[in-house]
Amino acid sequence: MQRLDQLDEKLAALLATETEVDSEQLQQLLQQREVLLQELMAHPERLDKLQWQAAVERTSLLLEKIRQHRDRSAGQLKRLQHGQRSMQIYNKFR
Repeated sequence: MQRLDQLDEKLAALLATETEVDSEQLQQLLQQREVLLQELMAHPERLDKLQWQAAVERTSLLLEKIRQHRDRSAGQLKRLQHGQRSMQIYNKFR
């Protein structure tokens, strides 16, 4: 469980920024987390209920932060594409 806590701290720190997230690093951390969760679920008798509940809550928080970054990135992409289309139209009439 301690490894999961440490991994979640890394993920939270990565997602705490308002700037663009390193998607490769995020993907690696999420893959590590998935493997670790599978290892933990393979031996449920070793899990402390309170620690497991805290991990479930952290999962929800991490998912929400990932959604926020995804939505922010999608908005930026939309504005960029709109700007590019505007420039194309402008250049047609130059």
